[in-house]
Amino acid sequence: MATDRANDLQAFKSFIDQQLEQGGSLPTLEQALARWEYENTSEEEREETRAAIRRGLADLDAGRVRPFEEFDREFRAKHGMAPRG
Repeated sequence: MATDRANDLQAFKSFIDQQLEQGGSLPTLEQALARWEYENTSEEEREETRAAIRRGLADLDAGRVRPFEEFDREFRAKHGMAPRG
C-alpha cells in the first residue's frame, strides 16, 4: 500500500469529503475504509491478492482444505492449549 498517502489523515479526509459530496446512498464506514484501502493499493499488490485468492479457490476445488474447527482442535491439543469453551 502506498503508505505515504494511506497514512495521510488529510488525504483521508479529502477522500471522505468526496464520498459525501457524491450524494446518493452513503457508504458504511466499513465500505468507505475498504474503498480507501483499495484505492491506495498498487496494481502489483492487487494482483498478489488476486493470485492468493485464485490459489485458495484451487485448494478448495481440489479438496485441500478442512474445517476450521478440526484444525483448531488439533492445533490446541498439539500446543497444550485449552479447548474452546
